[in-house]
Amino acid sequence: MSKLVNYLIGALLIAAVSCSAPNQSSETSSSSSNEEVKSEAKYSYDPNGTVVSFTAFKTTDKVGVGGKFLEFDVTPKTAEVSNAIDILPGLTFSIPVSSIETNDKGRNGKIVQYFFGTLANNETIKGEVKSVSNGKATVSITMNDMTKDVELVAKADKNVVVMKGSIDVATWNGLDAINALNKVCYDLHKGADGQSKLWSDVELFVKAKLAQ
Repeated sequence: MSKLVNYLIGALLIAAVSCSAPNQSSETSSSSSNEEVKSEAKYSYDPNGTVVSFTAFKTTDKVGVGGKFLEFDVTPKTAEVSNAIDILPGLTFSIPVSSIETNDKGRNGKIVQYFFGTLANNETIKGEVKSVSNGKATVSITMNDMTKDVELVAKADKNVVVMKGSIDVATWNGLDAINALNKVCYDLHKGADGQSKLWSDVELFVKAKLAQ
């Protein structure tokens, strides 16, 4: 009788082990499959999904005037990345200033002629994203024959990357260009107090929807 009991107990243990093994293997396989799907996600730069915009300010009340650049040449250091934010480090750009658009043809022409026209080597704005860390991007910008670093906020949500922040044109010795533009637009830059002013700080906003 005891032999029969021992036999039954042994059979049950073998059955239990043999039933649990396939389930564990299945779970491991499923987990590995999910990890592979995640690792296969790739993002690449898409110029058609990119907007380069800015806001300048006039009058002593600091009224914003928005605009954007319709043309830009962007070259990422890495063609494909697994994390969207990684498209930024090493990325270089060149922006023809003649592509400026403020929804006012006359104003576009004055900005190109009197602001950018006052600067040296004034056909393009060039730069590079030198590094990205802790939600900040260090970007070198070349304008008026000078290259200066600025810090912008940098963040990504899925396949959308955003950089934004403020720069001061005075950093690139651009006050003569500010004054030249303000002079030709003197009355247009007057506020309620009758004073004419064009501010040297400009807000930048870049948004890129990466291809998947």
